[in-house]
Amino acid sequence: MGKRTTAHDADRTSASGALEELYRAEYVGMVRLAFTLVGSNAEAEDLVQDAFVEVSRRLDQIRNPGAYLRSAVVSRCRSALRRRRVMALRAPEPAPGLTVEATELWDVLERLTENQRVAVVLRYYAGYPASEIAKLLDVPAATVRSHLRRGLSTLRKELGS
Repeated sequence: MGKRTTAHDADRTSASGALEELYRAEYVGMVRLAFTLVGSNAEAEDLVQDAFVEVSRRLDQIRNPGAYLRSAVVSRCRSALRRRRVMALRAPEPAPGLTVEATELWDVLERLTENQRVAVVLRYYAGYPASEIAKLLDVPAATVRSHLRRGLSTLRKELGS
């Protein structure tokens, strides 16, 4: 018995081909656009993939898939930038019940750059060696040592030590 092809199967095959064609034509340009807006290649790729998923779900309802895709990518980028701004305004609060010294240290750690803070916490709180931190952060060990040196210098200045 051979497999019967239905109109639904033909529509699905056609939609799949149209999506593949759209992907080939637009993916690189959309990632470039998203990167220009959000400044992170990994985040740009994620946002573009999400936009393609949305397009794939509605492909049969969209008149101009390329324009819809661009709109979806820009919308996602704007949302990502909004989330960043909100998160920057709402810094995490220290845990309740901390000593005055621990609260002061928390405040100073918040003043470090993210890379410095991560390196300092992983090294001096979690006890990881610089080589292991380098692997975790996917950066050279020299970069980790630089983050540690700068972070400790800032901590000393801020804490008056």
